Formats: sequence, C-alpha cells, structure tokens
Amino acid sequence: MKSNFQKGSSLLEVLIAMLVMSFALLALSGATAAALLNSKLSQFQTIGSQLAQEYGERARGNVAGFRAGNYNQVTAYSGASGAVAVPPCAMPTNCTAAELAAIDVAEWTNALRRRLPGDGAYVTGDATNKLATDIWVIWNEPDLSFNASSLSVSASGGDRCPAPALAGLPAAAARPRCMYFRVSL
Repeated sequence: MKSNFQKGSSLLEVLIAMLVMSFALLALSGATAAALLNSKLSQFQTIGSQLAQEYGERARGNVAGFRAGNYNQVTAYSGASGAVAVPPCAMPTNCTAAELAAIDVAEWTNALRRRLPGDGAYVTGDATNKLATDIWVIWNEPDLSFNASSLSVSASGGDRCPAPALAGLPAAAARPRCMYFRVSL
C-alpha cells in the first residue's frame, strides 16, 4: 500500500513562519531603541545630579556671596548653547564675594552647556531658610525617531519645570526636562 504523506513544508507554512519571525525582529528592534533612549536619559539625570552637587559646593565655598543672592539664576530658559564669558576680578589677588560668585556661576554654566543638550538652570534662594537654595537643571530630552535613512535624536516633552523658568518659551516649542534639587549650606 502506498502512503500519500508529504515530506517537507508547504509554501504557506514558510510564509507564516517568516511573518511571525519578522514581527519578533520588529519587537526586538523597538526594545533596543527603548533601551538606548532610557540609557541616554539615565546619563543626563546623572550629569544633572553631578552638576547640582557641584553648584552646591561652589556656593558652600562662598557663603557671603550665597547669602547676598549672587548665586541665583532667575532668567527664563532659552536653550542657549554658547559659552558664557567668565568675568575677571577687579583685583586678581583679592576677589570680592560677588566676583567669586559671578565666576562660579559662569564656569558652572559653561560646564552645564558642555555636558547637557539644550541646557539651562533656574536657581532661587529659599525665602524662609537663608542657607538653602532650589536648583532646577534643565535640558532637552532626546527622542529617538526612525526614518528610512537614519536614527535621529530630537527634543521631546519634559515636566516638573517651574513656570517662571519657562516664561519666554513659545507654546509650540518642545518642553525641556527639569530636575529639581534642594541644596543647603
């Protein structure tokens, strides 16, 4: 007796297997992109934390300048990326507390602009506790978008920014990410 069993796979089975495999690879590529994005966000948060700590240390080194409000940065976020000129002291061997604070703020702002994309900061002293300050480190958060030729990074939305820090930002502009720190001397 002759059996009519077919050996091998039919064309339909092969096509279905390819379809299932393509969905699996697509899901894997999406997971890889999400991991890359989260890794970059984590890096920016670590840098923001380091910069806030550095700002606090600079203020602790100049308590008189801090108490005078010379470490406050209350201008609205602009996303500027150019270097800030570091002001010299009037007498290089004997800087005043205000001059030291201006140097500290300029050097710190330059470090911020080198290390974070579309960066800025909003720093205010606490009205009730004269030895504390609130620091918001601000940057543009990356957003991975795919197109036919490349993977690009652009700004996406953020949150937790104080309203005065974003006062001049157009409504259509991408919202930056803000990270809040409280520093006490």
